[in-house]
Parts: sequence; C-alpha cells; structure tokens
Amino acid sequence: MKITFIFPLLLLACIQVQCQQTKKEHATAPAVKIVFQGQPRTEKEYEISTEKDILLPFNNLIVDAAYPFSEGRALVNINEQYQYIDTNGNLLPFKFKRTSEMPGSFRQGRAKIYSRREKYGFIDLSGKLVIDTIYSYVHDYFSESLAFVVRSGFRGFIDRDGKEVIPIDKKYHIIFPFGHNIAIVSDMKKFGAIDKKGQQVIPLEFADIEEFQEGFARAKKTEDGPWGLIDTKGNFVIEPKHPELSNVSEGLVSYKDEHTQRYGFLDTAGNVKIKPIFQYADDFSNGLAAVSNDDYKEGYIDKEGKLVIDFRFKETSGFSEGLAVASIEVTDSTRNYTRPQYGYINTNGEWVFPPIYDLAMNFSEGKALIFKKKWSYIQRK
Repeated sequence: MKITFIFPLLLLACIQVQCQQTKKEHATAPAVKIVFQGQPRTEKEYEISTEKDILLPFNNLIVDAAYPFSEGRALVNINEQYQYIDTNGNLLPFKFKRTSEMPGSFRQGRAKIYSRREKYGFIDLSGKLVIDTIYSYVHDYFSESLAFVVRSGFRGFIDRDGKEVIPIDKKYHIIFPFGHNIAIVSDMKKFGAIDKKGQQVIPLEFADIEEFQEGFARAKKTEDGPWGLIDTKGNFVIEPKHPELSNVSEGLVSYKDEHTQRYGFLDTAGNVKIKPIFQYADDFSNGLAAVSNDDYKEGYIDKEGKLVIDFRFKETSGFSEGLAVASIEVTDSTRNYTRPQYGYINTNGEWVFPPIYDLAMNFSEGKALIFKKKWSYIQRK
C-alpha cells in the first residue's frame, strides 16, 4: 500500500534544525555520489554537487526544532522556548516555555498561544497579543474568520477581533470548524452540522461525517458501514456503498471497488471516471494523482487515467506548489543494504531537487523541510 507523506506531530516535534552553518560552508561542501536502483534504470551512478543557494541557513540563530512555514511564519524552538520566525529568520517577540503542547500555526493572520495559567488566546503576524488569554479551550485555528472557544459564561465562536459572535448549545461538540458556512458537530452519538446562526442544517443522523472539501464530505450511516458522499444539505450524492472513499480533490474521488479490491476514481455524481485498476490511488493535485501498480511502484496519472509519470518510485506524495516528494531505492555500497532516498519532482516527472535526502516534506510557501544528517529548510532557486 502506498505510504503517504503526512508526518505525525510526534515526528515533527523531533525535527532538529541546525542553522548556524555559514554560506561559505555550504559553498565548499563536497560533491555527493550515490548508487541507486529504480525503474527502468538500475545501478546507475548519480553525482550531485551541493548548491549553496537552496538552503536557508538563518545564520544568526541556533535552532533546536522547527516546523513548516504558514503565512510567512514558522514555529521554532530555541533554548526550550517556542518562538516564531519570519522568512528572513527574524524572531517575533512572543516566547512560550516548551511544554507538551505547542502554539499553533498561523491561519488567517492569527495563531493560538497559551499563558502560564494554561489559558488560550491569539497573536497576530507581528507577534502582538490581539485576543487575550482568557479561554480554557480554543480550536487550533480560524476558519472563515471564526474560531471555536470556551470560557466560563461563553461557549461558541469568536471573530478575528475576539468578539463573541455565535453562542453554541452545550449539547454540540465541534468536530470540524466552519467550512462552506457550516460546522460539523456531534452529540457524542451521532454527527450532523450547524450554520452560522447555530441552527442545525444537517440532522444528527450520521455515524460519521468528515470535513467538507469542494462542497462535499465523506459520510456513513452506521459505524462499521460503507462510505458515501454528501452535499452541504446532508443529501447523499454518492450512495454509501464503498469500503473506502477519499475526500473530493479537483472534482474527483478515489474509491476502492468492493469486488476487485482495486482503486479508481468517481466524479461527484458517483459515475466511474477512471476504472479501478490500481493497487492504490491518492488524491489529485496539480491535475495529477499518484497511483501504484502490481509491483507497488508508484507513478502519476492525469484526470483521463493516462499514465503521465511512469511507475518508477518507491514512495510519492501529492503535488504542492508544483513539486511532489518522491523516493527511489538506494544501494549503500559500504553497508550493503538498500534504503529510500527522497527528492522533489515536477509535473513532468523530472527531478528538481535530486533524491539525496533521508526524509523530505512537501513545499509550503516556497520552502520545505528536509533531513540529510540534519533537518534544514530548502527553497527553490
């Protein structure tokens, strides 16, 4: 089965980024030689010269841990304190003692923070506290300019200025925040949805509802039952009969055929658009979807089901900002074993960053986290 590049929070919490190397050190780094195996090539030498201008050294900082950029800010850990940096490595003023809980990433100009009293609020992109730390609970981020919060005397949604605008009945537990003007809720037994007046618009009749994407959400009627696709009114547009069904991506939904146990794609009306012939199929992004063949090699198809990037990778990710993570099998001649090496390909299947990294994450705002002896940020030239 395909291994996706959704890294768990625990792994991210262990990301170690040493940012004290100088540009001179990057410029004088020796060439790297590896031997890799792949399809259709085998045992071919691949020489790579380290390029000084793809790394973001942030030379004035010694950073213990780092996280992806969001809205031009990234969370880092320095001397057991969390801080945010901008794209130039400048530190925002707020500091937070490192605990088991992290501050949030920026969304819609706000990031969740906490006080020593274990109360929550939000800062803006400059690091200024704009919503005071008075809440016992807040959702991780703003969505449609609203965030769910709880304090003594109020339980509901606030706007970006901190005004308490939508009180919510205590019987509702917020599962997913507002998207397409509705929020997914549960009474701990069944799932439904409310609108921005707090009124129920999808009855609590479902065993599960996932987050809405492109106006549709996966849902099922019974806990162990099959999946279907509903619209924002709670009507099934794809009947619940599929053992596996993805979220909508670029108008298509991957599904697992109950008879062949293979994967294909449906449109949002339930019509088969790409026949179920693959061992696995991922979501579409940039017009392409990663799929795997019977040898569990991975490549990419277009929306007509045509193979446009050959089955030659061990692992792949979806495309982000025109690049996807892909890996090949590498033979370590000194230790006599194989391991995956990761790089980045474009939508033509060409290496933009060659497969020389031990781990890699998708690009976000022009930057990506990679690991090669240490964690670092890279950026496109």
